[in-house]
Amino acid sequence: MRRWLFALGTLGPGACIPVEYDWQVVDARFRGILTEVVEPGGYGSLLHVPADRRRAFVLPLDTVELEWKVAVPPGQELQPPIWVACAQADCLGLWNGAYFLDYLSDCPDPMPIGVAVSCRLGEDHRLRVRMAGAYSGEYFFMLLVVGSRRADLTPRECLERLAASPRGDLAPCLVILRDPPWTPEAFGLPFLPEEAGVPKEVRDEQADTNPTVLGFTVTRERGDLREELVVDLGDTVPVRRGDRLHVEPRLAADAAQEYWVSVGDLPNTPWSGTLEQRVEELRYEVLFSEPVIYDPEYGQGPPFTFVVPHDVVPTTMWIDVLDDRQGQAFVELQFVPEAGA
Repeated sequence: MRRWLFALGTLGPGACIPVEYDWQVVDARFRGILTEVVEPGGYGSLLHVPADRRRAFVLPLDTVELEWKVAVPPGQELQPPIWVACAQADCLGLWNGAYFLDYLSDCPDPMPIGVAVSCRLGEDHRLRVRMAGAYSGEYFFMLLVVGSRRADLTPRECLERLAASPRGDLAPCLVILRDPPWTPEAFGLPFLPEEAGVPKEVRDEQADTNPTVLGFTVTRERGDLREELVVDLGDTVPVRRGDRLHVEPRLAADAAQEYWVSVGDLPNTPWSGTLEQRVEELRYEVLFSEPVIYDPEYGQGPPFTFVVPHDVVPTTMWIDVLDDRQGQAFVELQFVPEAGA
């Protein structure tokens, strides 16, 4: 819900801007979990991954890097969150206030794909997990990530509030529960004997990877002057009041991958239908650290257009690129007041 000072008309330097925006970060906001296989296991050698890419889903024997991505207001730093491999019974019990901290110990290394009892994976903004060599029976786990939005409240206290009965106030906490990114497709791998009939086209396709963002193309309109800037990751863009900016991420040529699906399968008979090749569809999510004049449309793709308001202050623009499988990319671009403006 937005609350407006005045109605926002067309984008322009004289337009009034809202007091609160869905896209302005006024408190820490979770964006997603970036998953990259940094050391493929033996099963991964059966898949086709470009040399300069990392797989976006996990197999047994992989070493995977997990990083939570959070947008925070200027000047705020978050404490490292707690990562928990949440057993199915505990995950379900969380909604009823099931207390499990008394027996929450460190997870084994390497980490089995299934656990009967929840365990602690680690406490950091980014961590690496070595996976064990096989699926372990009927038990699987979910990723539970718990952090705090406040410097005077620890992630441990947030976890205690989450697991207690009755439950404490979770408003100042960040609580994320996600399925781990296991293989989203069947590739005829040896530990999935029921998928031995996977077509050759599927076995030969590239494994799902995260989209690669190379930088940005920024078109800056200043009065009658229109200038196109090629901006690398980590660079800044100088701006003045009233500048209209059009921002488009520069993606690698294979950022949207081709993949095969089977249409019209017979019941209980995978890959019995007609093979169709598809191209991933990319969607975007945009956030800003400061008020700008921006009128987004849900699911709108690039270029993203906004106008610098009267108060020109350093502003972060966060852009998340999500494909329709497991791939994700999280980038940001900094805008700074131009010298002498």
